[in-house]
Amino acid sequence: MKKNILLTLFSVVVVSPAWALSEIEISGELDATMSVWSLPTGERGNSSFSVPSLFLDLDIPLKENNLLTVTLEGSEEKSSSAERFDVKVREAYMDVVSIFEGLNAVRFGLIPDVWQEAHYEVWDYRFLGQNAWSLTEKWKYQNVSDLGFSFMSELPGEWGEWAFTVSNGDGAQAKESGPHKDVGLFARLHGSSPWVLSLNYARGNYDKYGADVGVKERIQGMLTFESEKSFLLGLEVLGTQDPADALLDLTMVEGVNVLALSGESVHGEGASFFTVINMGETSEIVLRFDYMNAAKGQDGKDLQTVVAGWGFQIAEDIKAAFLVDHTRYGGNFATGARDRSKIAFAAQVLF
Repeated sequence: MKKNILLTLFSVVVVSPAWALSEIEISGELDATMSVWSLPTGERGNSSFSVPSLFLDLDIPLKENNLLTVTLEGSEEKSSSAERFDVKVREAYMDVVSIFEGLNAVRFGLIPDVWQEAHYEVWDYRFLGQNAWSLTEKWKYQNVSDLGFSFMSELPGEWGEWAFTVSNGDGAQAKESGPHKDVGLFARLHGSSPWVLSLNYARGNYDKYGADVGVKERIQGMLTFESEKSFLLGLEVLGTQDPADALLDLTMVEGVNVLALSGESVHGEGASFFTVINMGETSEIVLRFDYMNAAKGQDGKDLQTVVAGWGFQIAEDIKAAFLVDHTRYGGNFATGARDRSKIAFAAQVLF
């Protein structure tokens, strides 16, 4: 589900005629995988078929170049329902450009997380599975969407773009009427192309845990280098602050056990290195290594994931990959946590 935060939106500004509802654009994505677990544990030899992601996007043009977007999700990898394939609204928002001059826009409604959206513009191998998702999505440090608004604009001198966001902070599945809201500031600098630097700072508060330890903070940076016909290199870093009780209640970072820190605030740090190497017109080698220490200063609260695969383009709208997916847990991560490894075949269909 690869969308462009600003470039696609701003391209609408230069379209002269007003769009009509008859020009609704429908698109989507289906991800499917077949996996076999390979480590010598109780899971060894187990296999499964799954649909980790299924999206349907509706882009509805409004008058004066404004845009309404609705994204429906019917995937297995979710925690909002016990039903395996129920459909929910993932995003539903308006992009308003008509009240501004130049390349400025306001986004309002159930809006996507700006950082994750920017990440997937660069990294288009999300379909490999949960270990290939962005750090904040796969470890639940940030909701994929939230109720709020965002103001987006260009940086001076064509150096890039930036966005300021205010949101509830509880995601799409919870009503939030407390005094605190999450605020975020995002910037992407591409004036030194092919180098691109993205930065993000977000801060909020969990009302449930009190003002003393309820602070929620995200500090993120990502540096990428992309040679259009050769390779992509990327490095992402993440710093976090949350109440230990929030990590437990929301099963963040794969359910890391921080019960001994209940009532305290914990800091985490993580990083991701990824590369995509072009091996021809339709073939690529994909490598990714992620690290997360969920509670700095505590022994064994870290985990590492590795994804290595061979991706190939079957058709213009069908992409597939064979991959190895491995997760290693720290010695004191959680009760019953054991390293796991699988080999898989994954496919992505865009329509």
